[in-house]
Order: sequence, then structure tokens, then C-alpha cells
Amino acid sequence: MLALGGVGVAGSGMGSSIAMCSSKEDGSLAAAEASKIKPKKYIDEPDNTPQHNPLLPFPEASLRHDTYNGVTLDLTKIYDESTTITAEDFGDKLSKALDIWTQEKRRGLWLKIPTYHAHLIAPSTQQHGFDFQHAEPGYCILTKWLPNSESRLPNGPTHQVGIGALVIHPTTGKMLAVQERTGPAAKRKLWKMPTGLTDPGEDIATAAVRELKEETGLDCEFDKIICFRQAHGGLFNRSDMFFVCLCRLKAENEEKVKSGGDIELIPQEEEILMADWIDMDFYATQGVWSESPLYKEMNGAMIHAAQKGIEYSLSSDESSDKEEAHGFVAKNLPVGFRPGSNTIYVSSKL
Repeated sequence: MLALGGVGVAGSGMGSSIAMCSSKEDGSLAAAEASKIKPKKYIDEPDNTPQHNPLLPFPEASLRHDTYNGVTLDLTKIYDESTTITAEDFGDKLSKALDIWTQEKRRGLWLKIPTYHAHLIAPSTQQHGFDFQHAEPGYCILTKWLPNSESRLPNGPTHQVGIGALVIHPTTGKMLAVQERTGPAAKRKLWKMPTGLTDPGEDIATAAVRELKEETGLDCEFDKIICFRQAHGGLFNRSDMFFVCLCRLKAENEEKVKSGGDIELIPQEEEILMADWIDMDFYATQGVWSESPLYKEMNGAMIHAAQKGIEYSLSSDESSDKEEAHGFVAKNLPVGFRPGSNTIYVSSKL
């Protein structure tokens, strides 16, 4: 594919999933750690302080209060597919809840409506001023800003995230390439890297390894991000981030190839017409690539990384001062001030 992407990234503003810490907050966190005092809550942590109003027509289990003074009402916590509720009854309940939330000076409201109760969208939007924020298979999210001012609620997902996986043959220096059965690349009979979109909750490095396995049958390991590009105006006018990832055959496969063996390529039957090892010069001089300044730049970065990869594979005595290809390596590290970990990609030259 020529245009690629993946899962959405929430916009900035109230309810954003990205917690930003100022230097002052960083200092207070360090001080808290030093004194063994539990750090204060951060913006992406749930507020567990009891705030349920008994007059609300919705049970406490269906509500989540965030630290922006906002409220999420999740109808999947109340109604299952067998529940019967009319649009009129739900509209009345929502009206009572809005009166209470307005008196409590709540700000942003989030309403999760499952597909099996899609008829409740109409009273929410037409009677009570909710609007769409985003939708996923199985549900949609509506929002409403209560203060009499411009809404500070974030936009829905704005980006797709896609990957291209570059794998260099350990002995020939050729690159792994595929031809697709359908799409713009297939129409041009274009050889391209294995590519794909990240799944929700999936790291870039994981997606690259998964796509390689799915499209070619190869077991590989992520090495580094070589480069990435940003594009706009794609599917549904969304922006697109595409990461070119350098990957390597797993150690046992690389040793097998170096010993004169071969590894079978198994093209994905539904999507991939052919998979093969091809010369990088041939790859980079295909018409659609050579006519594009953007892809000339991208392919140049790939060739540079491939040359370093070839040297690495063919050299039996790697020297400490040997030049390496630039890129971003992955480190999965604990967040620290809350449970969980994130993957950070840092320059391999740092």
C-alpha cells in the first residue's frame, strides 16, 4: 500500500489519555518518593472519591468521575442486549441527570452507547445536545460540554498508525519484498515492504513483527525505527503516521541461512500474491518510487540502514568503534507513578 496507517490517537484537552508532567510536578514526585509519601493522582488516573448523588437515575456502577470534573455514563454497565428501554424513558432519565450534573457544576460529559441500543442515540443528540466523539465496533461515544463556553473536550481519534518492515537477507544483502493481490500497489505491480496497521493497544515494534509473520511466514525480531513520515487527508480525512522498522531474522533462522540453508517464504493467501528477496537497487528504482522525492528520501534511509545491517551480518569481529545505522530502539519501561508500562523509542546514537 502507498498510504498506510493504524489506530487513533486522542487529541489534546480534557480527557486526553496522555499525562503531561511539568517540572514542578516531577519535583514533587521525586520529593514524595524520597519521603515515602504516596504521590498525588495524575490526570489519567480514575478519581475514586465517592461522588455518587443518590438522586441520579443511573446506578453508581455505570458512572466514572474523572479529575477534570467530568462524568462518563457507560450504558453497557446498565443495559444488556435483552434489556428493554424506550428512547422516551431514557430521554427522561438523561434529562434528570443533566439537571443534577449542571447543579454540581460538572463540565465534560461522556456517554457510551452500545450498538444494540443505538435507538438511544436520538434522544441524546436531538433532545439533549450530545454530539458524536468517536465510534468503534460495538459502541459509540457521545459528548456534551456543560459550561457556557467553548468546549474543551478533545477531538476523537485523529491518526492512523502504520508500519513498514525492512528485513535484509543475512548473506545476499537482498531485502524482503511482497506484491499484494489488491489495492494501488497491486495495480502498479509494485514490490513493497510488508506493511500494515497497528491494532488497538499494540506497540509499533510488535506490529512490525506480527505483520512480517502474517504476510510472509517469517519469524523476526524488531531492531529499530529507521524513519517515519506524517501525512494528512487520508481515510475519512484522518492523518497518518507511518514507521519504517528495521527487523532481523530470529537468531536460529539467521544461523540456518548463514550455514547454507534456506527459509521458506509463505505468502498470506488472502492478501499477498508473491514474497521474495529482491535487490534494493531494483526496489528503489521502481517507477513510482523514483518519481517521488518523499520516497527517494525514505528509500535512501532504508538503503543506509541496510548497508549497516549487511556489514553487521557479514562481519565476524564487530569492532566497538564501528559505525551503526541511525534509528530509534524500543525500551518498554514502567511508568513509575502509576501501574503499567509504556514503550519509548529513543535514538540508538544517544
